[in-house]
Amino acid sequence: MSLSGRALGLAMAIIALAIAGVWSGEPLQGMWRWLAVLWLLLIVWERLRLPQALAVRRSLADVLALGVPQHYRLELSNSGKTPLLLEIQPDYPAALDADNPLWRWRLAAGETAVRQLEITPVSLGVTPLGSVHLRRLGGFGLCWWSSRHDDGLTARVVPAPMAHREGLGNARAGERRNRRQAGSGFELLEMRDYRPGDLPHAIDWKATARRGKPVVRRFQRDQRLQLALLVDCGRASRIHAGPMQRLQHYVNVAARLAELAASHDDQVACLAYAQELLDRAPLAGGTAAVQRVRLVLGGLRATADESNPLAAALEVRRLIPHRGLVVYLTDIEQPEAAAQLRKAAQLLAGRHQVLVASLQDPAIAEIGRQRGTDWLAPYRQLAALDYLRGRDLTRQQLQRAGVAVVTAPVEQLDRLVLDYYRRHRLRISA
Repeated sequence: MSLSGRALGLAMAIIALAIAGVWSGEPLQGMWRWLAVLWLLLIVWERLRLPQALAVRRSLADVLALGVPQHYRLELSNSGKTPLLLEIQPDYPAALDADNPLWRWRLAAGETAVRQLEITPVSLGVTPLGSVHLRRLGGFGLCWWSSRHDDGLTARVVPAPMAHREGLGNARAGERRNRRQAGSGFELLEMRDYRPGDLPHAIDWKATARRGKPVVRRFQRDQRLQLALLVDCGRASRIHAGPMQRLQHYVNVAARLAELAASHDDQVACLAYAQELLDRAPLAGGTAAVQRVRLVLGGLRATADESNPLAAALEVRRLIPHRGLVVYLTDIEQPEAAAQLRKAAQLLAGRHQVLVASLQDPAIAEIGRQRGTDWLAPYRQLAALDYLRGRDLTRQQLQRAGVAVVTAPVEQLDRLVLDYYRRHRLRISA
């Protein structure tokens, strides 16, 4: 409960009357007591006759995409015969990023009001929607009466699919799909008439019988790619990039890349690591592979351990015996982790193409460029420059070892990684 402006005005008037009574004596001297009692009785009576006609209903999707702004429905209904003046403020858990301003609504008798509110999930797993704090103005306008509505709504937050990334929805744009002989290792390129010089075993005798003239099948070798996604869950992945941890951004990139690879019939494996391997999805293709990868990604949490990319590299060598693409989603700023990352990349680079994808914070580069305005500014600038120098040095060392490196802000990283995958796939199939 909190007093309204009207109640406070009446209280000030009663106080002024009491002061005037002390100065002037009777009959004003004791009158303020009766007015104070009446003021209190009105507040009690207002609470007792507070209408119970307000209904609050919310609706939320069962599954939310990580990092993607989404809406839920808030509905208020006044089934009483008198209007209601309300103040409403949502209270969200840490797993949801949203503005929670204070709204004032006026509901007429029998009116229903609906509002779409926006939330952004920033943490994986099951999360509650939180509660709604309400204040209703009493019938006499003396007090705001508080209540809390919690309907227990929850949603499961999963990695964002390709459909939630603008410009990435058509994974196969501009690419031809060929019929494939299941398990043959070759793709059927075309069927054409026999030409002098064609090998006899290339003749399709059934098609020849149907057409009445020799028909030849032409094949090309199956160019399916084996892809390993390595997601760093170590200490550095707890650093926030915007409202989400870096790990959450890496999870989204890995989920979209797995979906894109599966759409091209490539095989995908996923490994999560910190000091040791935390979880894995074995090498597989198709929808089953995407589901397994998303299941692993959906259960990841950042740890307090240092990262050990070497353990993940050894597992990749066991999982993918043939040449493939290995994508590390990790940070390259930490000197100790960067040294191990170089060793892991060198271990894999002899057999596989390795891509290291890392987030960069534009605010740090801005600190390194801006002029200082206080005595601490030179120290901040030196720290930022040292940070950037270490990152660039690690990038150069990885590139000298034959490793491709992509560093970009949050809004660009997934696009650059997916574009690299497409270019690499075109190279191997050329």
